[in-house]
Amino acid sequence: MNQLYQAKLLEQAKQPHGAGAVPRGTEDAEAINPGCGDEIRIKLAWTPEGTLEGLVHELHGCAVSAASASLAAKRLEGRTRKEIEAISAAFAARLGRSGFEEEWGDFQIFNGIERYPARIHCARLVWQALARALARENQAGEVTP
Repeated sequence: MNQLYQAKLLEQAKQPHGAGAVPRGTEDAEAINPGCGDEIRIKLAWTPEGTLEGLVHELHGCAVSAASASLAAKRLEGRTRKEIEAISAAFAARLGRSGFEEEWGDFQIFNGIERYPARIHCARLVWQALARALARENQAGEVTP
């Protein structure tokens, strides 16, 4: 990150893809960043074919959390559960470490975030909620392909 709040990050945060109301009690999962208080609730919608139709998120948090949720919602739409798990693992392996290559597109806004350790947790928030939602589906036997 040349500057923490670059234009692309702010653009994602101002008009986040997938943002919507997820009333408490209707969410598939939620995650809270205890360091700053950011909070996200997500709802997953699956097609009959087993691909993600949409990830709706209601976020009360910073621009980094909002941008990450927006980019995740865009990237994961149309993906199978296995693809989502692979993308999640790849995101975790790159964030704050090796960085995001060109094929990750706008996720490159997070390159250099390791200089701001508290912000790494903000960028992970949606992914933590997603992991919880998928785990709950597994436990409930609602596994999609």
